[in-house]
Amino acid sequence: MMEAHPEMELYVGMDVDPSALEIGRGHIEAFLASREANGDCSLQGTLRAYTHVKNFKYIKQVLGSVDESLAVCSSGIDGILIDLGMSSMQVNRSNRGFSVLQDGPLDMRMDPRATLRAEDILNSWPELELGRILRDYGEESNWQFLQKQIVKAREMGGLHSTGDLVKLIQRKCTISTGRQGWIKTATRVFQALRIAVNDELRVLEDSLHSSFDCLTTGGRLAVISFHSLEDRIVKKTFLELIHGGEADDEDDNEDDLPLPDIIDEDEPWFNQRVQGRNGIILTKRPITPSQEEEKLNQRCRSAKLRVIQKA
Repeated sequence: MMEAHPEMELYVGMDVDPSALEIGRGHIEAFLASREANGDCSLQGTLRAYTHVKNFKYIKQVLGSVDESLAVCSSGIDGILIDLGMSSMQVNRSNRGFSVLQDGPLDMRMDPRATLRAEDILNSWPELELGRILRDYGEESNWQFLQKQIVKAREMGGLHSTGDLVKLIQRKCTISTGRQGWIKTATRVFQALRIAVNDELRVLEDSLHSSFDCLTTGGRLAVISFHSLEDRIVKKTFLELIHGGEADDEDDNEDDLPLPDIIDEDEPWFNQRVQGRNGIILTKRPITPSQEEEKLNQRCRSAKLRVIQKA
């Protein structure tokens, strides 16, 4: 983004995972050093760049620490990008506990400073609450059976590694056969646990409201989601933001929205907008990866991008 926007004056990077932030900070420092060495700073002005180990729900606090005028909303941010979900780095590190294919601790914390781990949920949370997580966060149709098997495993000492959990699913998975059957079930179970450990859905909604508040007039908030639960919240919250309250049932149906066609040669990535008194949704339907992009990065195939602009 810095390379594509040489006019940028202020950049603030936020991530709740210190490891991800460390990698990002290295890229930023290298870019700024290269730009200075090439003399670009004298042409475009000085770019201030900051990084913070914080969740996006704290964006107002972070911006206030950078510039007091941002904290009191006397000025605003031109653009905010929220990239949800796990990164390949997190999935590939077995000690984080995110992968169904690698044995590791039942951790799943995005923020290693947090206290709740997946192991705590599996071995000590009430049975009904465990079932609710599998049903609502994993959208797992076989949630009742898995709930009972997980609770039953507590009598044998509990589950203490991702391998323990995967083996339980492999032994008990009867809804489909073959490797793909248990992998799909395990993926849904792991997703449910990760969402619960990090309180992801509530944090997402809070982050969207806080981020929209920080935008300047004409500023844009873009969100990349990776599963239907996230995308549903982004879609619903965007509607609430532009209309200044609860989204109407009519508005919740994308096919019923009164949308004017827009022809914009400078921004061909959208052709319809949803107009509200507080802003405009620039993406009636989410932008998804092209076939060419999926060939380069298979993990992007479920990504959905939605964009809102403040009035």
